Amino acid sequence: MRHHLGRACAILVLAALTFATVATPTEAEARPFPKKGAVEVALQLGGLFFLKDTAVPFDSAGPAFPETLQDTFAYTLSGTYDFTRMFGLELALQLAPAEVNRLSVFSAHLDFIVHPITHDWFVPFIGVGPSFATLIPQDDDLASDSDPGLNVVAGVKLFPWEQIGFRADVRYLARFATASDAPDGRSEVMGHDLVASFGLMATFGGEEQKKTPIVLDTDGDGILDTADACPTVPGQASAKGCPDNDGDTIANSDDACPDDAGPVEYKGCPDQDGDTIVDKDDRCPTQPGPVALKGCPDDDSDQIANLDDRCPTIPGEEQYQGCPPPPPDEIVKRFNGKIEGINFEVDSDVIKPESFPVLDEAVKVMAEYKQLRVLIEGHTSSEGTYEHNKDLSKRRAESVKKYMVSKGITDDRLETKGFGPDHPVAPNDTEKNRKKNRRIEFKILFQ
Repeated sequence: MRHHLGRACAILVLAALTFATVATPTEAEARPFPKKGAVEVALQLGGLFFLKDTAVPFDSAGPAFPETLQDTFAYTLSGTYDFTRMFGLELALQLAPAEVNRLSVFSAHLDFIVHPITHDWFVPFIGVGPSFATLIPQDDDLASDSDPGLNVVAGVKLFPWEQIGFRADVRYLARFATASDAPDGRSEVMGHDLVASFGLMATFGGEEQKKTPIVLDTDGDGILDTADACPTVPGQASAKGCPDNDGDTIANSDDACPDDAGPVEYKGCPDQDGDTIVDKDDRCPTQPGPVALKGCPDDDSDQIANLDDRCPTIPGEEQYQGCPPPPPDEIVKRFNGKIEGINFEVDSDVIKPESFPVLDEAVKVMAEYKQLRVLIEGHTSSEGTYEHNKDLSKRRAESVKKYMVSKGITDDRLETKGFGPDHPVAPNDTEKNRKKNRRIEFKILFQ
């Protein structure tokens, strides 16, 4: 009998799965099941299998059921309330009538249900909870047996239609032994039952899934066509749905500089230095300057931009690239090379007073021609050690610079260097030649 019932249950479940697959709704017809707040009612037919066939009705006041239990069929009526789409509470009532055995089996199960997957039409579930089972013999002289228990159920709900579907499940029931020894010497044992069921179910109520309104966004930029100024080209909300590469809220089509962010008043072009000349038209985009010089500064106000001015801090003329006219050739010759008349105390960097008129003349020339920059070189003869002469030549050049700075020539226009005896202009074999080698030279670096 057990084999026949098992085969029948398997055929019923297979038929349910096949029918549900064929009757699966299209995506447009599909509905999410279960629904929050819905009530499900199911009526099922299945097989009751006694895994422990000696777990018979037992009463300590009378004899136990004289037969082992045979597998039979059972009806199941269940009701489920879904707190959410995932969790619910179910009450199931099962009845196996006295058709195969000379007793009826009634059980009630209260289960906490979990839906691990909430597909539109295919919803597996598991549940666990307490049970209460009563075995009622047909013989009047045999007492019924009521026992608490625990059950676990697992199955699947199939929804090929809007509110009507199928349910197939398998339930394990453990019936706890509660009675003492009977007069006939037998003891009650714990019962282990298995119920496989299939049937119809219906669902009522519950929150409807909010339907997402169909919106038209042709270019897929997240802006509805009704509010999109460029409905066929993806763009940014800041530009009303039109492309805006630089994100300055001005659409590329209206932006004079589509790849560089800029304000509306400059048609989307930047002006880094704030001189009202946009960068693309500004020769000096990071330095403010007048419009007449195309945005470049002119520090000396000679109307020649610093960018083109060889003397950016000294007013000059365009023909000399922004510098003042150079000094005459005779002045250049006079102050370029050995400067006669600059003398020092013996083996010292102290300038002799008779040298001052020559130095004052040099100061006057540099004051008049402000673009001049001069290198002051110190040279010595070869008497004494090399290191001493090198140091002495450097100190003498520095003394000349200090004098000229004291007369108003700026420090940055004068450089010094001491060469010692490295560059003689005559052999150091006579005092006359050695005197020639002790000298100060000027080298004009810029004019």
